This record gives sequence, structure tokens and C-alpha cells, in this order.
Amino acid sequence: MNSVHWRTHLAEVNWPTLEHAYGDASDVPGWIEGLAGTETVEESLHELWAAVLHQGTLYDSTPPAMTSIASLLGARQTADAESTAWLLLMFADAVHDYEQVEVDDAETATLVRSARDSLIAIAALVRPLIADDGPEAAAAALLQAAARKADSAALDTLAARASARPTGQVEQACVAALTTLGVEVSAALADGDPGLVMAATLARIAAGGTETTDLDAVVAGWELAVEVTPRIAFGVGNLPEWLSAVNPAASAHVLAALPTPDETTIAGLVDVVTESRSNAPAAVRRLLALAALPEATPEVMIAALRQCPATPEVCDLLVALAERVTAGGTSAIGSSTFDTDARADSALALLRAGDGRWARPMAQALLTNPAARGLMVATSASGRSALGYALVREPAPSATMLIAGIRQALRQQPPADPSRDGAGHLVELLASWPAEATAGALPEVRELLAVAPKQVADALATWGDTASVDRIREASVTGDATVLLALARLTKDPDDFHRVLGADLTYRESEVLAHWADRTDPRFLDWCRSLVGEKPATSDYQRANQLTSLRILAAVDSGETATGWPVLRSIIDAGRGPIEEAIGLALDWRAQQLLSPEARTDFEALLADLVVTDRKNFNGPLVKASAAAAIAILDVGLPLPGTPARIAKVVAGAVTDRWARDLGLRLAERLAAAPATVRRAVAKKLHSLLDRDERFDSTGDIAVEDERALPRLRQILQNLETE
Repeated sequence: MNSVHWRTHLAEVNWPTLEHAYGDASDVPGWIEGLAGTETVEESLHELWAAVLHQGTLYDSTPPAMTSIASLLGARQTADAESTAWLLLMFADAVHDYEQVEVDDAETATLVRSARDSLIAIAALVRPLIADDGPEAAAAALLQAAARKADSAALDTLAARASARPTGQVEQACVAALTTLGVEVSAALADGDPGLVMAATLARIAAGGTETTDLDAVVAGWELAVEVTPRIAFGVGNLPEWLSAVNPAASAHVLAALPTPDETTIAGLVDVVTESRSNAPAAVRRLLALAALPEATPEVMIAALRQCPATPEVCDLLVALAERVTAGGTSAIGSSTFDTDARADSALALLRAGDGRWARPMAQALLTNPAARGLMVATSASGRSALGYALVREPAPSATMLIAGIRQALRQQPPADPSRDGAGHLVELLASWPAEATAGALPEVRELLAVAPKQVADALATWGDTASVDRIREASVTGDATVLLALARLTKDPDDFHRVLGADLTYRESEVLAHWADRTDPRFLDWCRSLVGEKPATSDYQRANQLTSLRILAAVDSGETATGWPVLRSIIDAGRGPIEEAIGLALDWRAQQLLSPEARTDFEALLADLVVTDRKNFNGPLVKASAAAAIAILDVGLPLPGTPARIAKVVAGAVTDRWARDLGLRLAERLAAAPATVRRAVAKKLHSLLDRDERFDSTGDIAVEDERALPRLRQILQNLETE
């Protein structure tokens, strides 16, 4: 295939009529052409990955774009063949992921079929590369298997290369592809080449196989398996990670059987825990056994166990391991490094588990770590946040030893890099506790006013520390809105409050709305009206400010609801951002009879429409909006609209969405009194979620939050199925 052909393919597609993550796809041809240039290939690959295959999402531009990319790669015209091949394999993975999910809307089903069909064309376009050497040739072989349908020409090409000698990456990929397609590979393995035999073994495991002979072969030939895996699974970071992703049952067996597991193996066991409900118990048992060994590295095992379901055994070992930690360390995400302490990580996991022993390891970290002031604590498998911020979000209760540790940390010298100074967040944590509990920390907090003026001034105002008025007034000369507001909260002087309105209030509006003393102040109310405006704000935080302002205005003058309703209605209709709060405000106005009869009818119709019609963004349906609307309809005593299948879809969609799970569970709980047809439909959906092996996605630690949701889900099912 030559350059004329791939350019012709580009020209045959009406790109402006298609879409990607950021709009119409008219820019896609330029990115694809950029793959041919050494100066443009890197940027083009980035743009294609970010827009056309954004986070593994399929768009109507994705199949034709990937087909055009394959024609370019097959013509050997790309400046970076390996990365281009990787992009195609990521597309194949995305298609596979979509096919694992039940799709009940025609548009998405059509898109997935189109993507699947394009993989057949892609396999044919890149097939000539199998005769070459290098990663792109191996990828071309793997794409034959990804297509799932291989004609005789494809099979002959794969078989011929699999039998070539000497063997290497491409031959192993061909054996893996043939094995995946269910083709007999004994001829290629006749000479017993170890690499080819392992490639076939790993391919059978990737296809779901759990034959003991295969699993034992991987354990016995672990080093060879580590070498072969990246050759038959493009882009794989390591073997344990790959095993856990493709076959958790096999992973649990293999990783538990390794005699001397390293950190990568331990991470693989954690992957099993977070990805597979059924195989997690075996992986957890192995992790517990490893953690109990005298030679276990406490930091490594704490990082593993904190992601496991919080059983008493896990909590006991988190406590014991934390006692063995004597110093902190540093970690990195990208180019950023930060201070850590495994004791703090252990403590946060215990806190989330409701284990009262959490305060001791947290206090030990704060009291003995010289970098305690800037500690970052693990909040998820890959995320960290400032220690104080994380504890405020939980929220953590106060404890005498913890306050002593925070005071000690605040007295430390600040880090050389100001961005690593967590003093402000520690002050926020202190401010979240009663003034009488934290009174002893006042000296340390006051001394930090120049270092963290926003957090310190807010804390002093929260505690009502009028003795600090002069200090805060002096600090307010910078014009910072938070400091000015803290001063006004302490003095209660209207002039001080009015000075706040003259400051830059960007991202500070919510603080002013929360703490303004005189809610009838005309200048304050005019400012609230300016926040509301005439249409929904662009950002979610601004929409939240609009809702608060509308509530304040209506409390002062009920007539404000007439001018505010169009804005509130538009926020609700969009379905994104603070949708639950927006519906809640409308419900309050309805209950207080502040809505006109027309607006009341309009609101009820809007709620019904939200239930039966998805609002969408670039990631798909906004299920939180539908669930919140359904609950609101039940709150006002109206019948739920839509078919039982639609209601079941709303419930299931919300339960599986990490941002809407609580709403989904609350809705399901409310449906215990629904008609039998609705209860049966919802129960059927929830049974499938309860019985599946895949865990729910989460905003924190996946296995921990999944295990927390399951008992509630079981009780809901029991209630739904009780006649």
C-alpha cells in the first residue's frame, strides 16, 4: 500500500460531520498526516490519543480515524511506527472494554459494531508488517487476533512467521495471536522453543484459561514469562499487573505460588484484590501472610494492605506494621516529589475503617517525622493529598495526641519549596475541631499568619479569637478576600464586610456567601444578584454559588423566585454539576409555595424528563441527574415516569457510577414500595451487579469502597424481593 491510498482514505471521510472529545473532527486528517513527519509525529499521536480515543472513549470519528491510521502504518509511512501501532492496540482494547458492558441504547450499540468492523479492516491493512522486524511487526500480529476473525491469508501469514527461525518478538506474537484465535500451533512449537511455548501458555491464560499445567509453567518459568509478556501484550508495564488485568483467578494462583515475591508481585496481588471480588480472598490471605513475616518491609506492606477490605486481620496488621516504621520517605508522581510517612497512610486507612487505633500512628508520624509539616498521605491507589486536607475530608475527630503532633509539626521549619508546605492544611484541620479542643494550639496558629494567611485568618475567625483582630487587620492590607472576611467575621463591622466586596473574590464567593453576617444588607443582596445573573454559569463551582445566592435572595424576598426560576430551571435541565442541590432548592421553593402554578407544573415535568431522557457530556450519560430527579419525584408523592426497564437502567447506572453511587442506592431503597414490575426489573439489574466479579469504580480505594457498598446492596435486594 502506498501513500496515495492512505491519503485517499482520509479524503473519503466527511470529517466535519463527525465528533471527538473536543468537538467536530475536522482537525483529525491533519493529525493523521502529521504521523508521517518526524517533527510532527509526537504531537499528532498525543492529539489523536487525547481527542479521538479520549480515556478509552469511542466517538463516531474513532473507527474511521483508526482505519486511516492503519492504512498509513501499513504503508510504512509513519515516523514512529511503534507508537502508532500502540495507538491501534489501545483502540482494540477500548472496543473490547465496550463489548464487556451491556449497551442498551441504539447509538452506542451501532458505534461499537462499527468499531468492531473497523478492526477487521485494520488487521488487513497492517498485515504486511508481519514480515518485518520490530515492535510494530509484533503489534500487527496481535491486531490479527484483536480482529477475532481471520481469513486464510491472515492465518497463513501468522503461521509462516511463527515457524521462522531464529525466534524473537514477532514469532512469539504470532504464536500468541494464533493461540488466541483458537488455531493449533503444534507445528510452530515442534522444536520446543521455550519462548514460543511460553507465548502460547500466556495467550491461553489471557483468554481466560486456568489449567494447572499452564499456571505452574508460568510459576516455574517466571523469569522467561516476564521477558515474553511485553512481546505478546503490547504496552504492558509488568507481568503481575498484566496477569491481574486479564485473568484475576490465574493471577491469584500464580502470584501466591511465587516463593520470593518482590514489590511488583505484591502490587500484582493488590491488583487482584481491587479488580476481582471472587479472587480477592486468596490474594488477601497471601498479602497477610507476607505482611506477618519478620523480614517484611512495613512501608511496602502498608501500601498493599491499606487497599484491602478492612477486615479485623487487615487492621491488626496495619497497626502492627505502623509500629515498625521509624522514619518517613519521599515519593514521586511525574516530576514532583513529596514527603510521605507510612504511619500516616496506615492511620488514614484505619480511620476510614472506623478503627479507633488510627490516632496513634498518625500522631507518631507528626511527632517524629522532621518533614511532618509537608506530609502527603495516600488517599487512593495512585492519589495523594496533603495530610490535613485528607483528614478534613474524612472528617477526622479530634484527639489530644493528634493535636500535640500537629502543634509539633507547625513548629518545624517550613520546607525549602513553599509548594510542599502543608501548614495551611494542618491549620484547616485544627479549625474543623471545636475551639475548646484546640485552644492549646492557638500560639502556633497565630505565628503562622504571615505564612498561611488565608487558612490562619479563617481558623482564628472560626474560633472567635477576637484577640487576633489587630494581627488580622494588619494582614488584610494585602487585600486578600479570605483575610478581609475573617476580619469582618470577628469585628462584625458592616464596613469591614463591605470591604470584602471590593476584593478579588474569584474562587472565594462561597466563603462570603457562607459567612456574611447581615443577610438583609442591600449591598450584599445586590452582589448575590450579580452572581445569579440571567443564565447558568460556565463552571460547576459558579453554579453552586448561584444556587446559594438564589436561596439567600428568596429567604429575604419571596418575589426573587420569579426572576430566579429561569436560572434554576436551566441548571437543573443541564443535569451536571450541583444537580442534587439544584433540585433540592426547587423542592424547597415548591414546598414553601414560592413557585407559581406554571413554574410548579414546569418543574414536575422537567423532573419527569430527567428521569426518562439522559443528559450527556463527553463521557456519556449524566446518571446522577436522572437518579436525583427520580428521588425528587418520589419525595413529592408523584409516580415515577418511564418503563420498569428505564427505571432499572437509572438505578444500575447510578450504582455503578462512583460520583452517583449513594444516590443510586438511595433510589433503590425507595423503590421497595414501587409496583412489582419495577421492583423485579430493578432487582434483576442489581443482582447482576452483585453477582459480577468486577468491583465498582470509586473515588478512593476500590476494594474498600466496594466491600462497603455490598452489604447495603444485599439488603436493598432483600427488600425489593419481599412481597
